[in-house]
Amino acid sequence: MLGAAVCAGGMAWGQSAPLTFWVGFGAKSWGADYPYRLERPEEFLSDRALERRATDGIALDSLDLPVAPALLSALEELPGVRVLHASKWLNAASVAVEDSTFDPAVLEAVPGVVEVRRMATGGGRRPEPEAPGGRGGAVVPPDTGRYGAGWVPLVQLNGAPLHAHGYRGEGVQIAVLDAGFERADMLPCFETARATGRLNAGWDVAGSQGGLYAHHRHGTMVLGTMAAFWPDSLIGTAPDATYYLYRTENAATEYLLEEDQWAVAAEHADSAGVDILTTSLGYTTFDDSTMNHTPADLDGATARISRATAVAATRGLLVVNSAGNTGNTEWHFISAPADADGILAVGAVNAAGDHAPFSGFGPTADGRVKPDVMAHGWQAAYPTHDTLVKYGNGTSFSAPILAGMAACLMQAVPQASAQEIREAIIASAHLADAPNDSMGFGIPDFRRAWELLEKVPPAAETGSIRLFPNPGDGLVRWSAGWAPTRWEAWTVQGRRVAEGPVPVWAGAAGGTGGWIDLRGMGLAAGAYVLKFSSPDAAATATYLLSPPQ
Repeated sequence: MLGAAVCAGGMAWGQSAPLTFWVGFGAKSWGADYPYRLERPEEFLSDRALERRATDGIALDSLDLPVAPALLSALEELPGVRVLHASKWLNAASVAVEDSTFDPAVLEAVPGVVEVRRMATGGGRRPEPEAPGGRGGAVVPPDTGRYGAGWVPLVQLNGAPLHAHGYRGEGVQIAVLDAGFERADMLPCFETARATGRLNAGWDVAGSQGGLYAHHRHGTMVLGTMAAFWPDSLIGTAPDATYYLYRTENAATEYLLEEDQWAVAAEHADSAGVDILTTSLGYTTFDDSTMNHTPADLDGATARISRATAVAATRGLLVVNSAGNTGNTEWHFISAPADADGILAVGAVNAAGDHAPFSGFGPTADGRVKPDVMAHGWQAAYPTHDTLVKYGNGTSFSAPILAGMAACLMQAVPQASAQEIREAIIASAHLADAPNDSMGFGIPDFRRAWELLEKVPPAAETGSIRLFPNPGDGLVRWSAGWAPTRWEAWTVQGRRVAEGPVPVWAGAAGGTGGWIDLRGMGLAAGAYVLKFSSPDAAATATYLLSPPQ
């Protein structure tokens, strides 16, 4: 129950917003006339969704059953009442009425209705990716190779090894729930995704004029951090994934209706069988202050959007959400639904790994660690609606950057469940043993998460390698605590371009060292993944080959 919302019974309904109501129903025991049955899930879940449930060992339950059509028909039959959406997870419907003198007791009198709350029509406050926080406290490193501005977030999450092995999200479906995707249907950075059928319309739940691609660029910017394939300018963290786009907000006002629209979109994406939900939206206060959340509501069970988000996580989806840009405001804490349990709430850092001052703080009201993890969101690169690459601030960027890498991890370890993926990401983070309220468990290491899922011993046990100078001209010196015998050079696109034996000499304290020479091999300047191996160990490291002087 929302702490600041007002109920119908005994309350005077103010007219500060157009009349829209949330109508809650009783337990799902709708009798013999109810058309859906758990024994016939193919009538309300896709084959892909059912396959995901079976793979992850998730049983169907009443939350999967749609709201009874008879209840919705009873509401529609009321004069002047129009059903906007129905949520099976929340067991409720959103309805709009035309008459400003409408008495909500009319809704309460419908058999099966147990609760009525006022919301509003209208959509969401304009999402603001450019959070306060200056220029990031550090100079953004120069673009490297074909990845362009996408190299920095990839390297920070140690995602290059996955990309080098061809794990760039292929076959993984990501639903992006946002405020609009202006010109995503024509921007060159998404041309490859469009041409290969990997950029798809999910549902414009907000019902905007012109559809998904006509209004608001926030979703376009978010999408670009994952899906962009614009060599030498910007390649996202999951350029080969498949995307489904959902619009759950308008960009003028903020009312509780937004949360219900998100829930309906998430349910649709779940039924379609997507693997990952990523959202760069958050809710704290509203245009009608009687609807406001408070920090005490951040317990994962109060805000409707948080409840729906937690349900999504139990359906076998990996849910990724921005932590919120309220860290240096009076609110200070994360925003809903980042408080939901079983998800990845992602805070923002700069290229150097410093906490962004705007990134929302934990813990939750019930004492859980939040944010869960961190990613680049302070002076992060994104594509604009006018075909440029710009830099901005916000957890709106850190969440999709991480979601893209999660898709790569899913592709690499397809047998892992969404919760196993989540747990490995958290366990790989640099503060996993000592989480705090600003950074959570820290910045993940996706190579280590991959190893954890494949049950590979830690790199310190199988082998680690240090390269220097890095960047360099191709004469690569290395040091290690073990003795590699061969090396391989891979492009970040996953193509092996060179290999050979490793000259070794003994170093101090039992270590080894040596060099390999990439000069004269015709390699273009840019990023490479160097793999060193022996019969007993292996290690990879990213090497930046500088242009010739």
